[in-house]
Amino acid sequence: RIEPTDLTGDFHASWELQTGLRLMANAGRGFRPPNIFDLGALGSRPGNRFNVPNPDLQPESVYSYDLGIKSASSEWETELFVFYSDYRDKITSVFTGETTPEGRLIVRSENLNQAELYGVESGFKWHAHETLELYGVLNYIHGEEQDVSLGTVPADRVPPLNGRLGLVYTIANGARLHLQPWIDFASQQDRLSPRDQEDPRIKPGGTPGYTTFNLLVSWQASRRVELGLRLENLSDENYREHGSGVDAAGRNIGIWFNALY
Repeated sequence: RIEPTDLTGDFHASWELQTGLRLMANAGRGFRPPNIFDLGALGSRPGNRFNVPNPDLQPESVYSYDLGIKSASSEWETELFVFYSDYRDKITSVFTGETTPEGRLIVRSENLNQAELYGVESGFKWHAHETLELYGVLNYIHGEEQDVSLGTVPADRVPPLNGRLGLVYTIANGARLHLQPWIDFASQQDRLSPRDQEDPRIKPGGTPGYTTFNLLVSWQASRRVELGLRLENLSDENYREHGSGVDAAGRNIGIWFNALY
Protein backbone atom coordinates (compact mmCIF):
# COMPACT_ATOMS: atom_id res chain seq x y z
CA ARG A 1 0.00 0.00 0.00
CA ILE A 2 1.33 3.44 -0.91
CA GLU A 3 0.03 6.93 -0.19
CA PRO A 4 2.12 9.36 -2.28
CA THR A 5 1.53 13.00 -1.34
CA ASP A 6 3.16 16.23 -2.47
CA LEU A 7 2.49 19.94 -2.89
CA THR A 8 1.73 21.83 -6.08
CA GLY A 9 1.00 25.48 -6.81
CA ASP A 10 1.38 28.33 -9.30
CA PHE A 11 2.11 32.03 -9.33
CA HIS A 12 1.02 34.29 -12.19
CA ALA A 13 1.82 37.93 -12.92
CA SER A 14 0.82 40.28 -15.71
CA TRP A 15 1.89 43.84 -16.55
CA GLU A 16 0.17 46.06 -19.08
CA LEU A 17 3.06 47.92 -20.70
CA GLN A 18 0.71 49.91 -22.90
CA THR A 19 -2.68 49.48 -24.50
CA GLY A 20 -2.68 46.16 -26.32
CA LEU A 21 0.78 45.11 -25.05
CA ARG A 22 1.18 42.90 -21.99
CA LEU A 23 4.16 41.22 -20.29
CA MET A 24 3.34 37.95 -18.52
CA ALA A 25 5.23 35.62 -16.17
CA ASN A 26 4.36 32.32 -14.54
CA ALA A 27 6.07 30.07 -12.03
CA GLY A 28 4.86 26.80 -10.62
CA ARG A 29 5.66 23.49 -9.03
CA GLY A 30 4.14 20.15 -9.98
CA PHE A 31 4.68 16.49 -9.26
CA ARG A 32 4.05 13.06 -10.73
CA PRO A 33 3.54 10.16 -8.34
CA PRO A 34 4.99 6.82 -9.47
CA ASN A 35 2.48 4.72 -11.40
CA ILE A 36 1.97 0.98 -11.21
CA PHE A 37 4.50 0.38 -13.97
CA ASP A 38 7.17 2.39 -12.10
CA LEU A 39 6.46 0.57 -8.84
CA GLY A 40 5.73 -3.00 -9.81
CA ALA A 41 7.07 -3.92 -13.25
CA LEU A 42 8.61 -7.37 -13.12
CA GLY A 43 10.17 -9.19 -16.04
CA SER A 44 12.17 -8.82 -19.23
CA ARG A 45 12.77 -5.36 -20.72
CA PRO A 46 14.40 -4.27 -24.00
CA GLY A 47 18.19 -4.06 -24.04
CA ASN A 48 18.85 -7.41 -22.32
CA ARG A 49 17.39 -6.12 -19.04
CA PHE A 50 15.25 -7.70 -16.34
CA ASN A 51 13.22 -5.30 -14.20
CA VAL A 52 12.49 -5.86 -10.51
CA PRO A 53 9.95 -3.79 -8.50
CA ASN A 54 10.76 -0.91 -6.17
CA PRO A 55 7.85 -0.07 -3.82
CA ASP A 56 9.81 2.79 -2.15
CA LEU A 57 9.73 5.23 -5.06
CA GLN A 58 8.82 8.86 -4.35
CA PRO A 59 7.06 11.37 -6.64
CA GLU A 60 8.97 13.20 -9.33
CA SER A 61 8.80 16.99 -9.06
CA VAL A 62 9.10 19.82 -11.56
CA TYR A 63 9.66 23.55 -11.19
CA SER A 64 8.56 25.47 -14.27
CA TYR A 65 8.95 29.12 -15.28
CA ASP A 66 7.91 31.08 -18.33
CA LEU A 67 8.07 34.67 -19.48
CA GLY A 68 6.28 36.08 -22.47
CA ILE A 69 4.72 39.00 -24.22
CA LYS A 70 1.30 39.32 -25.83
CA SER A 71 0.10 42.06 -28.15
CA ALA A 72 -3.31 42.73 -29.66
CA SER A 73 -4.69 45.31 -32.08
CA SER A 74 -7.57 45.52 -34.49
CA GLU A 75 -5.51 43.59 -37.08
CA TRP A 76 -2.87 41.58 -35.20
CA GLU A 77 -2.62 39.24 -32.23
CA THR A 78 0.84 37.90 -31.39
CA GLU A 79 2.49 36.10 -28.50
CA LEU A 80 5.99 34.89 -27.73
CA PHE A 81 6.97 32.91 -24.62
CA VAL A 82 10.21 31.39 -23.40
CA PHE A 83 10.02 28.64 -20.78
CA TYR A 84 12.24 26.55 -18.53
CA SER A 85 11.39 23.38 -16.58
CA ASP A 86 13.59 21.73 -13.96
CA TYR A 87 12.68 18.09 -13.27
CA ARG A 88 14.01 16.57 -10.05
CA ASP A 89 13.96 13.07 -8.57
CA LYS A 90 13.19 11.76 -12.05
CA ILE A 91 12.42 8.07 -12.04
CA THR A 92 14.94 6.13 -14.08
CA SER A 93 15.98 2.53 -14.55
CA VAL A 94 19.41 1.68 -13.08
CA PHE A 95 21.56 -1.44 -13.07
CA THR A 96 21.63 -3.11 -9.64
CA GLY A 97 24.93 -4.91 -10.33
CA GLU A 98 23.29 -8.33 -10.55
CA THR A 99 22.30 -10.55 -13.46
CA THR A 100 19.75 -13.29 -13.99
CA PRO A 101 20.87 -16.89 -14.60
CA GLU A 102 20.14 -16.20 -18.31
CA GLY A 103 22.55 -13.27 -18.32
CA ARG A 104 20.04 -10.40 -18.31
CA LEU A 105 21.04 -7.25 -16.42
CA ILE A 106 18.80 -6.76 -13.38
CA VAL A 107 17.51 -3.17 -13.22
CA ARG A 108 15.24 -1.25 -10.87
CA SER A 109 13.57 2.17 -10.97
CA GLU A 110 15.05 4.84 -8.69
CA ASN A 111 14.52 8.59 -8.03
CA LEU A 112 17.94 9.63 -9.32
CA ASN A 113 18.01 11.64 -12.53
CA GLN A 114 17.43 15.32 -13.19
CA ALA A 115 16.32 16.90 -16.45
CA GLU A 116 16.10 20.42 -17.84
CA LEU A 117 13.79 21.48 -20.65
CA TYR A 118 13.68 24.91 -22.22
CA GLY A 119 12.25 26.35 -25.38
CA VAL A 120 10.04 28.84 -27.17
CA GLU A 121 6.32 28.93 -27.97
CA SER A 122 4.99 31.51 -30.41
CA GLY A 123 1.85 32.30 -32.33
CA PHE A 124 0.07 34.96 -34.35
CA LYS A 125 -3.29 35.88 -35.88
CA TRP A 126 -3.71 38.43 -38.66
CA HIS A 127 -7.21 39.73 -39.26
CA ALA A 128 -6.51 40.61 -42.87
CA HIS A 129 -10.17 41.31 -43.64
CA GLU A 130 -13.51 40.92 -41.91
CA THR A 131 -13.85 37.63 -43.80
CA LEU A 132 -10.20 36.47 -43.76
CA GLU A 133 -7.90 35.49 -40.88
CA LEU A 134 -4.38 34.04 -41.09
CA TYR A 135 -2.82 32.26 -38.11
CA GLY A 136 0.24 30.26 -37.18
CA VAL A 137 2.09 28.66 -34.27
CA LEU A 138 5.71 27.57 -33.94
CA ASN A 139 7.20 25.65 -31.00
CA TYR A 140 10.71 24.52 -30.13
CA ILE A 141 11.99 22.60 -27.11
CA HIS A 142 15.43 21.35 -26.06
CA GLY A 143 16.11 18.91 -23.24
CA GLU A 144 19.11 17.63 -21.29
CA GLU A 145 19.13 14.91 -18.63
CA GLN A 146 21.73 14.28 -15.94
CA ASP A 147 21.98 10.50 -15.91
CA VAL A 148 23.74 8.94 -12.91
CA SER A 149 25.39 6.34 -15.13
CA LEU A 150 25.99 8.16 -18.42
CA GLY A 151 26.41 11.81 -17.49
CA THR A 152 24.69 14.48 -19.58
CA VAL A 153 22.49 13.00 -22.33
CA PRO A 154 19.50 14.20 -24.38
CA ALA A 155 16.18 14.09 -22.51
CA ASP A 156 13.58 11.44 -23.38
CA ARG A 157 11.03 11.84 -26.18
CA VAL A 158 11.56 15.57 -26.71
CA PRO A 159 9.36 16.71 -29.64
CA PRO A 160 11.08 18.34 -32.62
CA LEU A 161 10.44 21.81 -34.00
CA ASN A 162 6.75 21.83 -34.91
CA GLY A 163 3.95 24.16 -35.84
CA ARG A 164 0.81 24.97 -37.77
CA LEU A 165 -0.04 27.50 -40.47
CA GLY A 166 -3.56 28.14 -41.69
CA LEU A 167 -6.30 30.57 -42.62
CA VAL A 168 -10.01 30.99 -41.95
CA TYR A 169 -12.21 32.36 -44.72
CA THR A 170 -15.80 33.27 -43.84
CA ILE A 171 -18.48 33.66 -46.47
CA ALA A 172 -21.16 35.84 -44.86
CA ASN A 173 -24.25 35.56 -47.02
CA GLY A 174 -27.20 34.83 -44.77
CA ALA A 175 -25.80 31.54 -43.48
CA ARG A 176 -22.11 31.65 -42.47
CA LEU A 177 -19.79 29.26 -44.32
CA HIS A 178 -16.27 28.86 -42.92
CA LEU A 179 -13.37 27.40 -44.92
CA GLN A 180 -10.26 26.62 -42.91
CA PRO A 181 -7.29 25.03 -44.71
CA TRP A 182 -4.19 24.44 -42.58
CA ILE A 183 -0.80 22.73 -42.61
CA ASP A 184 0.70 20.82 -39.67
CA PHE A 185 4.44 20.20 -39.77
CA ALA A 186 7.32 18.87 -37.69
CA SER A 187 11.01 18.55 -38.40
CA GLN A 188 13.07 15.38 -38.00
CA GLN A 189 13.99 14.42 -34.44
CA ASP A 190 17.29 12.55 -34.45
CA ARG A 191 18.53 13.84 -31.10
CA LEU A 192 17.77 10.73 -29.05
CA SER A 193 18.35 9.77 -25.45
CA PRO A 194 19.83 6.32 -24.70
CA ARG A 195 16.31 5.20 -23.71
CA ASP A 196 14.92 6.55 -27.01
CA GLN A 197 17.51 4.53 -28.92
CA GLU A 198 16.25 1.33 -27.28
CA ASP A 199 12.55 2.25 -27.60
CA PRO A 200 10.86 0.11 -30.29
CA ARG A 201 8.33 2.92 -30.85
CA ILE A 202 11.10 5.13 -32.27
CA LYS A 203 12.78 4.30 -35.57
CA PRO A 204 16.54 3.73 -35.54
CA GLY A 205 18.14 7.09 -36.25
CA GLY A 206 15.11 9.06 -35.10
CA THR A 207 11.63 10.12 -36.20
CA PRO A 208 11.34 11.61 -39.71
CA GLY A 209 9.73 15.00 -40.19
CA TYR A 210 6.37 15.41 -41.88
CA THR A 211 3.89 17.88 -43.36
CA THR A 212 0.15 17.31 -43.58
CA PHE A 213 -2.49 19.26 -45.51
CA ASN A 214 -5.94 19.58 -43.98
CA LEU A 215 -9.27 21.32 -44.53
CA LEU A 216 -12.21 22.17 -42.28
CA VAL A 217 -15.55 23.31 -43.72
CA SER A 218 -18.39 24.38 -41.44
CA TRP A 219 -21.80 25.80 -42.26
CA GLN A 220 -23.87 27.67 -39.68
CA ALA A 221 -27.19 26.94 -41.36
CA SER A 222 -29.12 28.80 -38.67
CA ARG A 223 -28.65 30.01 -35.11
CA ARG A 224 -29.35 26.49 -33.88
CA VAL A 225 -27.99 24.23 -36.62
CA GLU A 226 -24.39 23.68 -37.74
CA LEU A 227 -22.93 21.19 -40.24
CA GLY A 228 -19.26 20.38 -40.63
CA LEU A 229 -16.77 18.46 -42.74
CA ARG A 230 -13.17 17.78 -41.69
CA LEU A 231 -10.59 16.44 -44.18
CA GLU A 232 -7.22 15.52 -42.68
CA ASN A 233 -3.90 14.37 -44.13
CA LEU A 234 -5.10 14.90 -47.69
CA SER A 235 -1.75 13.82 -49.15
CA ASP A 236 -1.97 10.51 -47.24
CA GLU A 237 1.38 11.14 -45.53
CA ASN A 238 2.81 8.11 -43.72
CA TYR A 239 4.10 9.52 -40.42
CA ARG A 240 3.98 9.32 -36.65
CA GLU A 241 4.52 11.86 -33.93
CA HIS A 242 7.82 11.46 -32.08
CA GLY A 243 7.50 8.97 -29.22
CA SER A 244 4.09 7.67 -30.31
CA GLY A 245 3.54 3.94 -30.43
CA VAL A 246 1.34 4.03 -33.54
CA ASP A 247 1.46 5.65 -36.96
CA ALA A 248 -0.89 8.59 -37.44
CA ALA A 249 -4.05 8.17 -39.46
CA GLY A 250 -3.79 8.41 -43.23
CA ARG A 251 -6.27 10.31 -45.36
CA ASN A 252 -9.46 10.59 -43.31
CA ILE A 253 -12.83 12.33 -43.29
CA GLY A 254 -15.04 13.44 -40.40
CA ILE A 255 -18.60 14.78 -40.55
CA TRP A 256 -20.63 16.35 -37.75
CA PHE A 257 -24.06 17.85 -37.17
CA ASN A 258 -25.06 20.03 -34.20
CA ALA A 259 -28.62 21.06 -33.42
CA LEU A 260 -29.87 23.02 -30.41
CA TYR A 261 -33.51 22.91 -29.36
